[in-house]
Amino acid sequence: MKPVYIAFSRFIREIFKDAMLIAITFLPVFLGLLFKFGVPFAEAFLTAKTEMPQVLLPYYMLFDLTIIFATPVMFGYAGLMVILEERDTGVLNYLAVTPLGMKGYLLSRLVLISAIASVYGFAVELFLRLSDLSLVQLLLGCVFSFFTGIWLVCLIGALASNKVEGLAFSKFSGFLILGPFAAFFIKDWVKYLAGILPTFWFTEFCLNQNAYGIAALAVSFALTAAYILFALKKIAKRV
Repeated sequence: MKPVYIAFSRFIREIFKDAMLIAITFLPVFLGLLFKFGVPFAEAFLTAKTEMPQVLLPYYMLFDLTIIFATPVMFGYAGLMVILEERDTGVLNYLAVTPLGMKGYLLSRLVLISAIASVYGFAVELFLRLSDLSLVQLLLGCVFSFFTGIWLVCLIGALASNKVEGLAFSKFSGFLILGPFAAFFIKDWVKYLAGILPTFWFTEFCLNQNAYGIAALAVSFALTAAYILFALKKIAKRV
């Protein structure tokens, strides 16, 4: 495992050479603080202005889930830029024939960064969450975001030929948030059109503490597993 840790430490140093990538890694904390203190203030202001009993309160969980789902995407983007640069410069091919190997490379570049991102998101939500998400739900969200970060980075890395394309494709990762929005705002069968998104099913699990919720959790992880297998096959052909 020593080559993996050495490669990972170099990977982190590469990320922290770019000011924009550094900013991305701190963005979850910024969002957490903004939601924690800004949203209740906005809720008080809006209820006073509209004389409605609640405006944003029913959607507090949506703000929390946004951070849980977005954190691996943010970290994954930072890592993806380094991976694409290494592929462009030929460093990736060099590392693949060292004791690190391709499996070690993917472990240092994908698995470890996703693990850090999921724990990071969990910590942010543990201290700054707005809703009544339970500890179990947060832990499951941590595991879910871990696997989400892996397949998303793999897929974008497989589709992008360079950093410019990687930047373009990474913008489409925002579609993940459509799942929670569909679960919250669409009340009829139309919402199930978002069922191709694992985030939709995980949100359904958080909203429904019953047998349907448990089934939705199972579907979210089953879809995630399928996407991981698909993305790994795609990126294996590119690297």
